[in-house]
Amino acid sequence: MTLCVEGKNLDFEINDCPDSSNEVQISHDRRIKWSRQMDSILSLVGYCVGLGNLWRFPYFCNRNGGGAFLVPYLLCIVLVGLPLFFLELSIGQFSGSGAMHVWNICPLFKGLGYVMSIASFICSFYFNLIIAWCLYYLVMSFYPVLPWTTCSNWWNTPACTTLDTPLYSDNLTTSNSLTLTRNISMSSSVNESLSNVSRSAAEEFWQYNALRVSAGLHDMGGIQWHMALAFFAAWVLIFLCLIKGVKSAGKVVYVTAPLPYILLTVILIRAVTLPGAVKGIIYYVKPDFSRLADFQVWMEAMLQMFYSLGVTWGGLHTIASYNRFSNNCYRDAVLITFLSEGTSFYAGFAIFAVLGFMAENKGVHISEVIKAGPGLGFVAYPEALALLPVQQLWAVIFFIMLVAVGVDSQFGTTETTVTAIVDTFPNQLQRRRGLVTAVLCGFSFICGLVLVTRGGIYVFMLIDWYVATFSLLLVGIMECVIISWIYGADRFSGDIEMMLGRRPPVFMKTLWCFVSPVLMGLCFILTVVKYEAPTYGDYVYPTYGVAIGFCIGLVSIVPVPICMIQELVKANGSFVERVRTCLRPDSTWGPSSSRHRAQDTKSVESGWRNAFRIYTW
Repeated sequence: MTLCVEGKNLDFEINDCPDSSNEVQISHDRRIKWSRQMDSILSLVGYCVGLGNLWRFPYFCNRNGGGAFLVPYLLCIVLVGLPLFFLELSIGQFSGSGAMHVWNICPLFKGLGYVMSIASFICSFYFNLIIAWCLYYLVMSFYPVLPWTTCSNWWNTPACTTLDTPLYSDNLTTSNSLTLTRNISMSSSVNESLSNVSRSAAEEFWQYNALRVSAGLHDMGGIQWHMALAFFAAWVLIFLCLIKGVKSAGKVVYVTAPLPYILLTVILIRAVTLPGAVKGIIYYVKPDFSRLADFQVWMEAMLQMFYSLGVTWGGLHTIASYNRFSNNCYRDAVLITFLSEGTSFYAGFAIFAVLGFMAENKGVHISEVIKAGPGLGFVAYPEALALLPVQQLWAVIFFIMLVAVGVDSQFGTTETTVTAIVDTFPNQLQRRRGLVTAVLCGFSFICGLVLVTRGGIYVFMLIDWYVATFSLLLVGIMECVIISWIYGADRFSGDIEMMLGRRPPVFMKTLWCFVSPVLMGLCFILTVVKYEAPTYGDYVYPTYGVAIGFCIGLVSIVPVPICMIQELVKANGSFVERVRTCLRPDSTWGPSSSRHRAQDTKSVESGWRNAFRIYTW
């Protein structure tokens, strides 16, 4: 980072550095900035293009009828994802504040900062567990024989098949018959359900070695130390990545951002040469329009958009707060949105080519190939790697890529919480940022140990199912209402003009005011009305499991009413006067640039009246 002071370069950069003849302008929060604009762009690419693109998107697409999922998904991106992405980048860059303090724009809703920080904190366990799985597979990739390619291991069952094993063979080997009694990681009920079902060696490695899954949420079992060690290593990686904040993270992304595209291309080239690959790709790109009548497809398209783009999590506010004040955030929003979702679509070709091959090998429909949910990326990809020359080399390279992509995405998630803590106590913690990061990572590791038990996958699925279902939709709706109708879309457009030199397009303001909040509101209502309990494979969650899921999903919303009451109590006057006061930006809100802050003489006209002027823009 560089600071321009009389032509000299220092360790970091302060916002809006003037020429050497003028006095240095210090931003109101003394926030350091990205060294180069490319650091910011690659960091956004790394935050958005992550494991959700390589693992979660193909999983949802497979579960919802292949190509039919792409229709609602693209609509959600254009009508909801892009407007929210641009809105969050603009707020963070304009104010130079992270997710916790950016909502000084409307003190009555300061609780949104806590919502975003808590949601990011909870999902940091979720995402880091996936990184731990990748690390475990990476270590296993150094074995002389890849352990997910054989059926003679202690975790295998008689139903295990390899790629060269005839399906439903009656000639099971003696060693495979004996493994059923030696398999200490499975309960008898699970074994019975597998007696007549054929499973690939890769799927059995995932279920009964990596996860060592129990029979259900009622049987959490003990900590699986092989996975606890990987989970610890994952948090160490995150700490090393964030130890110096944007200084260190801005360098990592130069490696992690382009690497997935290179290796995905290599895997796709190999996958399309396999028998059945074309059928898989056709299933992926050919939509079944009858599936569009299924609400589940539309709901999961919306939720996947939230996961993939990272909107409403607070990470975009945080990353943008380190931008230069005049950075073209509109260009960044359009570029990153379509690059991220283009990556999801591109990765799907590699995934579905392998699924088509696996379906051909098993003699079943593609939609029935994998039912392990999150294990899709840890079953389909390992099987694809086993077909490449020099298996170990490709496996090592591929899982290094996944680890790098996961760590890069975790930067925004964990940095949101770190920035919230540091910004709350800047005088005490600004120079102890490394210590704050270390304590947070250690605390997160301890809290996340429940995910590395034998029943941890069931808790993992509850987080996956509920966190983005309720809280993130509500946050997205409140963001649009606050900016468009309380602060004022026209007034906010003036703030953007102060940064970019021009106002945002009319259609963007129309989406902020009407289309995006309405669509998110409909999705939220239908989610509640047509709610279905979560499942994992054939396992259906009991009532208490569903209750736990609702608690996980709603816990981050609690700060909103609490902060509302707190702000109203602090304000003076009658109740109506207090509400009016709390709906106006407080004294800390304004442009992060000191020069622009001094020139900001706009009146505090009511945003409610401005919002209704949409047809005059």
